[in-house]
Amino acid sequence: LVSGAFLHDVGKIGVPDRILLKPGKLTAEEYEIMKSHVHLGVEIVGDNPWLAGAVKIIRCHHERFDGRGYPGGLVGESIPLTARIFAVADVFDALTSERPYKKPLPVIEALGIMNESSPQHFDPKIMAHFNTIITGLHAWIAQADEDDHKQQLHDTLSRYFKIQAAR
Repeated sequence: LVSGAFLHDVGKIGVPDRILLKPGKLTAEEYEIMKSHVHLGVEIVGDNPWLAGAVKIIRCHHERFDGRGYPGGLVGESIPLTARIFAVADVFDALTSERPYKKPLPVIEALGIMNESSPQHFDPKIMAHFNTIITGLHAWIAQADEDDHKQQLHDTLSRYFKIQAAR
């Protein structure tokens, strides 16, 4: 889950900046090019056995619980658990972050959108759990300073990758 979260959009290095940074809505052709980041990401890390778990997230983080996602149109629990978990975090981040094409939404508004689309887009069990933790977690992240964030990243990397992470 951690390595997949770090690498989920690695394939976007193969998507032109004119599409990645476009301030408006993508055309159908541009959207198809944007979707190619999934296959590109799998190609980039797919041969590395150490990143096998990350590949599941890279490949499946745009799948939807109802099967209308991409690239495979997977349905429900056929989507790897880590990808179902990460999809919730990824969409929350997308909604609450500023992007070249949109302003960030307030947490309550983002959660409203996500909960409304939960049975179609997200695993309802994961979304229900996310609802129990996100307000406190988001509040901590918003009030934490740079040193707090660095320490949290260091602790996470050390725990999951069993390495001595640099601070």
